[in-house]
Amino acid sequence: MYYETYRNMKDPINRITELRCGSLTYFGVGAIERFSGIMDTFKKRGIRRAAIITGKSSYKRSGAWDVISPVLDSLGIEFSHYDGIQANPTVDQINEAVTSVKEIEPEIVIGIGGGSVLDSSKIVAVLLKNPDREARNLFDRSFVPHEALPLVLVNLTHGTGSEVDRYAVSTIPEKKFKKGTGFECMYAAYSIDDPGLTLSLPKEQLVYTSIDALNHVVEASTTTITSPYVTMLSVETVRVIAEYLPVAIQKPENIEARYWLMYASALGGIAIDCALVHLTHALEHSLSAFRPEINHGLGLAVLLPAVVKAIYPAASGILAKVLKPIAPQLQGRPEEAHTAALKTEQWIFSMGLREKLTDLGFGREAIPDLVENVRLSQGKEGSIFLAPIAITDELIRRIFEESLHPMD
Repeated sequence: MYYETYRNMKDPINRITELRCGSLTYFGVGAIERFSGIMDTFKKRGIRRAAIITGKSSYKRSGAWDVISPVLDSLGIEFSHYDGIQANPTVDQINEAVTSVKEIEPEIVIGIGGGSVLDSSKIVAVLLKNPDREARNLFDRSFVPHEALPLVLVNLTHGTGSEVDRYAVSTIPEKKFKKGTGFECMYAAYSIDDPGLTLSLPKEQLVYTSIDALNHVVEASTTTITSPYVTMLSVETVRVIAEYLPVAIQKPENIEARYWLMYASALGGIAIDCALVHLTHALEHSLSAFRPEINHGLGLAVLLPAVVKAIYPAASGILAKVLKPIAPQLQGRPEEAHTAALKTEQWIFSMGLREKLTDLGFGREAIPDLVENVRLSQGKEGSIFLAPIAITDELIRRIFEESLHPMD
């Protein structure tokens, strides 16, 4: 197995460490081997039946299933497997997952995948514990859960940080509302962050997921509920991404680069768990609600420069620190907003992402519908209102317009 190549290397990345936040995360090359001990703990508590939630192929392609399946067999844990989670999952898809696995009356949920799978697994865990509810109830806030089945998350990307936080995102298709939700009972009991499991990520996913982590900290560090702790996490996250993403792009097999990108992703997940997100995520959710085929990280990359330009005057001191690895000339002066945005865009372009809104199929004529969707989906209490500037339709329109084409 892949980890046998690395387990004897005398290097810090091969030491399994613990990240303790809302969940207990085993982190490092070979961390997937901890799955056996995790499940043995649950077996001793009397758990005999599990729901497995995955996408179509990454759980196998990554090598995770080569470890997980024998463990379940050896412990005699019966499982029902739903493998239909897609990118940008809808509430109907999550309901389908619950229906598919509930017949065996699972006592634990195991999610194996990227952000969409891990998010969906959290909701499945809630709904299996609350069988009179369905996924829409969680995203329209008509139901506040206090219990969920125990949850184990095996992360296969280095972008969302979903394995360390309590949040989940899904789309209500009839409204074209892509929304987030999060409750204390949605933390995983255990998570696994094993960089070796990311080696099979396609190159574009390598970049998309890292850009997602970058966005997490740009937003979390500038919400109205941020803190010095979140700023510290954000500064380190961008430093690591700026150093190691180019390495991983050039040498996808470089396990050290994958280790640090996964570390940056986890820091970003902790940052948004503390301080949430605001403009970029809210606007991207409207893009992928209208066009679910758009990758979340790509949508964020398209919008981030215009968002930086909009918020920089109100958060110039923090953003100059956070963005320093990709825009070292920033001094933290409000009048640097355009420079900050332009340097951010140039860095994103240098990572191979040159698309803008027009490349994703959105022209100027689509902007009024996007603005309305943002306003309706966010309502009066959405996280967009945590931005450091006043939220208006004109602001949202301007960000979309400035994202149609390259800034330069």
